[in-house]
Amino acid sequence: MRTLAVVLAWALASSTSVWTAGPPWMTLRTRGVVVQNSVPARDGATARPGDRITTDADGLAILTSPEIGRAEVRGDSDARLGAARIELERGAVAASRLPVFTGGFVLSPQGGGNAWYAVARRDGRLLVVAHRGAVVIDTAGAPAVVVPEGHYAEKTASVDEPERPPAESKETKRQKRRRGAAAAGTASSGGWTIGSLSHAASVALIVGVGAGVAVTTAAIARSVSESGPSPD
Repeated sequence: MRTLAVVLAWALASSTSVWTAGPPWMTLRTRGVVVQNSVPARDGATARPGDRITTDADGLAILTSPEIGRAEVRGDSDARLGAARIELERGAVAASRLPVFTGGFVLSPQGGGNAWYAVARRDGRLLVVAHRGAVVIDTAGAPAVVVPEGHYAEKTASVDEPERPPAESKETKRQKRRRGAAAAGTASSGGWTIGSLSHAASVALIVGVGAGVAVTTAAIARSVSESGPSPD
């Protein structure tokens, strides 16, 4: 009997230590259509590591906790919550402290501080926007790339498929001039194109030119343009 009591006490202590050391739970606030693990999410519900969050075009999922700060899964997106990061499969997310993993890259605030940045992965393009604080882009076997505050970085080669030359026949002279003006304010680092958010041509450069540019530009602009957290 005493042996059983000792075993139960040890099991309780062990489970308590695992529970307290485990990954944090998050409060989930929703706007529009948000799906949590294939079930419509309830505003004010609890989100846990391992949960999959999906939003429709007008949906927004806001995740908060003392450990992760604030993170958002924005419209038309699909993401999975990891123990200490968000894994973005498609669409866009934003975060203050939580790292984002997508396309083999880990993106996180420089110095682990309280920043605000957005990451969009759409149509084979990967975009990182550092609204507040710098963002570090890490990948295996390559030097880290730093995106300064007030700048964006775009992966110049597609993260989903081999890079293809632009469709010259569908690019107008006006689009070429606009692209050239935007490119003048950018630099390349480690396969990433880095540019300032201070000029209006940035978004056009980010999504490129050719068929479907208007739709793609609008989608990415909505995904990453908010310079601060979305209203609750």
